[in-house]
This record gives sequence, C-alpha cells and structure tokens, in this order.
Amino acid sequence: MEDLSDPAPTPGPAVAVAIPCFNEAAAIGAVVDEWRGGLPGAEVVVFDNNSTDGSGPIASGRGARVVPVPEQGKGHVVRRMFAELADRDAVVMIDGDGTYPASAVGPLLSPVLEGRADLAVGVRRPEGGPGSKAMSPIRGVGNAFIGLAFRVLVGPGTSDLLSGYRVFGRSAMRAMRLSSSGFEIETELAGEAIGRGLRVVEAPVPYRPRIPGSSSKLRALRDGCRILEMILRLGVRLRPWRLLLLLSAGLAVAGVASGSDAPWIAAVLFFLAAVLSAAVTLARREAIGGAP
Repeated sequence: MEDLSDPAPTPGPAVAVAIPCFNEAAAIGAVVDEWRGGLPGAEVVVFDNNSTDGSGPIASGRGARVVPVPEQGKGHVVRRMFAELADRDAVVMIDGDGTYPASAVGPLLSPVLEGRADLAVGVRRPEGGPGSKAMSPIRGVGNAFIGLAFRVLVGPGTSDLLSGYRVFGRSAMRAMRLSSSGFEIETELAGEAIGRGLRVVEAPVPYRPRIPGSSSKLRALRDGCRILEMILRLGVRLRPWRLLLLLSAGLAVAGVASGSDAPWIAAVLFFLAAVLSAAVTLARREAIGGAP
C-alpha cells in the first residue's frame, strides 16, 4: 500500500554563531540574546578564553553553549573554533562586546550558504562616522596603515582587514592552515584566503560602540607589531618578489643620493631575485592550482 503521509521535512543548513570571549560579563548576555533572536535556527557558541568575571556562566544561562579555550589569545580561540565547528555549513564569527548587529548578517551569510563564496567579511561602518565612539581616530589611522602595508606586501585582501565580523563556509575552514595566537589572526585569515584561492565577498555592516562596561583587549603597540610581523611573514611566503622589489627600489634611491655604484649593483641583484622568485612562485602555484 502506498504511503501517502507527508515526507519528513528537509533539515536546514547547519549554522553556528561563534563568539570569542574574554571578560565580557557586561556585554555577553545581551550579545547572546540578540543572536539567538536574530538567527533562531543557529547554535550560539561562546568560546571562553579564561574569563575571570563570570562571562561563561552568564552566556550559558542565556542559552549559549560555552567552550573553554585555555590557551590565551584570539588566535587560539579561532583555531579552536575551526576545529569545534568544522562540520557546519556556515559559521558566523562576531565579537562578544556588542559591536556587531545580528540584523546585518543576511548579506554575509547568504552568499556562503548559496555556494557563491567561501568567506564573507563585514566591512565596518562606524555608527556616527569616522572618529565616533565606535572607532577612535587613532584606531582608524592604524587600520588604514595596516591595510596599506598588507596591500603593498601581500595583495588587495579585503577592504577591512581587521574586521571581526565574518562568515566562514565549510570549505574555508577546511582549507585554511592557521598558526596565530593573538590579534594577528584576522590578518592571517586574509592571507590564507589569498593563498588558498578562496572566494571572498564583502558587505558593509554597522559598527556600534561597545556595550558600556566592555573594554578593548587590543594593545596598540604590542598587537600592532604582531600584525605587521604577520604581514611580513605572509608577504615572504605568498609574494616574495614584492619585498625584493621594495628593497631594490630603496637601494636605487640610495645609489642616486650617494652617487656610489655599490647600491646600484645591489639594486639590480635584488631586482633579478624578485623576477626569479615571481616566476618560481607563480609556476609552483599554477602546478598546485592555487591563486596567482
């Protein structure tokens, strides 16, 4: 006899919201509530990075799953996030300070779930404009300088290199090989996307001031140096000829200024090394099917 009962409903895509968290007791409850309401079909997972202010229990009490991450630093958290949620169709990464609204996730999540992108990045638009409470002028200048250094040494990357609002598809999480421990992780994510030839889309997102009581964990000098070091490492690994060309140009200028032949000879040698390294790198990348 033919079974005329309704077929079982097809399950929707498996989506998780991943929230790195370190001492965000003032904000994490509201953030979990917002995202549980904004994406009711998604699991909200808080990765608690040794908080001492009760952030973990607060998140758990609001319905989030809490995953402890004992190794200190955002890089460790993101690496644990990839390992923990590797089977999901999409993972939305935000910060635990209330700066990223759930209402803006649609243009980032849809391309990943529809298979049009491996990674989506939210380009921050500070509420109140540049220099507002959401992003100080000093941070804006620092972000611009870091973005310029990345473009010169590595490539275009994304418009907002240090954005913490991202959506990863399963293919991106499986392809990336991460080693960062701290706030240089966003820079490494951008470099890995280039090196692995991932499809990346961007969409503007509002960037709100932190919820009162939350404070930035980033230390400008220490973390800025680590980010620049990561850019240099990515440049040497992915685009070594760019650094060699910069050295060649600098030596040529020195040769003009000093009138000496030695800088000119060194400039030519660095230029030839740049050409050779570009040819070798591109040939190797073509052989393995990577991005140019």
